[in-house]
Amino acid sequence: MSSGTILSSITNCSLLLPLLVLLSSRSFASAKAASSSAVDKPSSSNAIESPYKIIFDGGSTGSRLHIFEFVENENDDDSENDTPVECVRRGSSRANVPLSDFGRPLSEQTESNPLDPSHVAAHLLPLFDYAADIIPSQYHASTGIYYQATAGMRLLEPSEQDAVYDAMYEGLTQEESFVFTGMRREDLATLSGEMEAYYGALAANFLQGIIDTELHVVGANNDNERMPDHPVGALDMGGSSTQIVYIANQDEVEEQPNDTDLSTKTTMCPVKPLSLDRHSSEESQNKCKLSDEHFFSTSYLSYGVDQIRMRLWDTLVKECLLSNTCDASSKRIPNPCANKGYSVDHEGFTLIGSGDTEECIKQMQRLIPHPDVVHDWDEDIDEWQVGGVEHPPIRGKFLAMSLYFFSLDSLRVFSEPDAKAHDALEAAWPTPSIEELQNALDGLCSREWQGDMELQEGVHSFTRKEVLPHRCLESVYMVTLLKDGYGFRPKSRDITFTFLIDGDEVEWTLGMALAMNANEKEQTSSSSATVTTTTFDYNINETGNTLFEEERIFQQEQRRLAAASTHHFFGATMPPTHCC
Repeated sequence: MSSGTILSSITNCSLLLPLLVLLSSRSFASAKAASSSAVDKPSSSNAIESPYKIIFDGGSTGSRLHIFEFVENENDDDSENDTPVECVRRGSSRANVPLSDFGRPLSEQTESNPLDPSHVAAHLLPLFDYAADIIPSQYHASTGIYYQATAGMRLLEPSEQDAVYDAMYEGLTQEESFVFTGMRREDLATLSGEMEAYYGALAANFLQGIIDTELHVVGANNDNERMPDHPVGALDMGGSSTQIVYIANQDEVEEQPNDTDLSTKTTMCPVKPLSLDRHSSEESQNKCKLSDEHFFSTSYLSYGVDQIRMRLWDTLVKECLLSNTCDASSKRIPNPCANKGYSVDHEGFTLIGSGDTEECIKQMQRLIPHPDVVHDWDEDIDEWQVGGVEHPPIRGKFLAMSLYFFSLDSLRVFSEPDAKAHDALEAAWPTPSIEELQNALDGLCSREWQGDMELQEGVHSFTRKEVLPHRCLESVYMVTLLKDGYGFRPKSRDITFTFLIDGDEVEWTLGMALAMNANEKEQTSSSSATVTTTTFDYNINETGNTLFEEERIFQQEQRRLAAASTHHFFGATMPPTHCC
């Protein structure tokens, strides 16, 4: 269901149909509802315009609230900061209850047995109490609330999603202690995987100082010689899905017009400047503004680490039953992707870790899957694809976030028994080559579980006891995906694995806050009839009718794909999206 096409500005309603393949059904519904309401953040007649935004990351293991404030900089002649607005994260808080747990099929949703709104909303109320303590009371009524769910909710039927969001909205707004009275039902929705990837890329580029709060490319603000001055791509890994987003045509960068002051650093535009409408000023035409048009973006819904683990376990059991490669009567099956001696029960069998790194790599290559191509790394290869989705050759630098960082940082720590590979990875971190990562895999995977790895709880800051047994599989999978799936060259140092940049976490909600701010600024300065939403530009046709038929067709396809892949999605205990 993933797509490699890129969202672009819509100028004709006839272009909406191909756009639909990039959006989740709830993102579409959110935009449709937004077309009939004010696009600015909610406010009452007495409310003061709020500089804050509350954005929820509704992940597969829980909901995480983030508070962002957009702060106007004073034009101090002595100040070196020429950015007119800063985006500051004021706080984050988490509820460890997946919203998808409240979903249930339409057949179970009856008038006599509806979802209990108070029950659905209860786990979120402490997060809103936390936000109310941080945001000044005069802004409570006008602060926008945006709940955007990711992979966990994408797996539910659209009717299940609707019922959950309806119940959440009703339960929150009926609660006397709930102070954010401007919250709108249409701002509670499911985010498409492609937009999640795009927002992640915006966050990465903003924290690197490459773009400002209005998405203008301003050049890198860091001392790392390995990081470029032009926009970087992003890699994100969770329990249910993984995303990649990057500027595929890095070869087409152009220098943009600059003032006559030669001391001013020349900025680079990732591609040729976008065609600007007649309302654009001459000053804005000289700026490169980052857009989803610039990126190749795709999301793989069943390629998170938990889904891959369950697919491996299912494959081991199935092949044992169909072949003579194991003793099915003993109910014991070797598992090459677990430390030696670690055991887990699955489908009536006991999987016993053998710590066979080479065999684990072969299993991961089968599960990605990717074309069986003999790679000549001295030549460009155009056949790259993962899971049947083709993508352009990798270009430029990347930031890898979430489980890419947590798991591969644990590889850095737990590969210590192979001193040579461990020391090389340690010295290269956080920008190791793929080859250095791969060389360290056996130092982790070949370790004994009893008396060794089982005692490593707490040694790595980002590894909980529950996920410690799976770090071998996760590391092998990610390195294999990067090399054989995406096509990162073995000796390249194009990826920086990161959790924090200058104390701020790299995650997609920051990118969404930036995109919303940029849209609001653009809307304020433009008299265009296009309705700007939090996800894409949505147009109303000449008769005022929205394209309900296209939405219906899209939702049917979503349900078909989900039904066809359900056996890949459930049965795993998901680690937190952001840690650990």
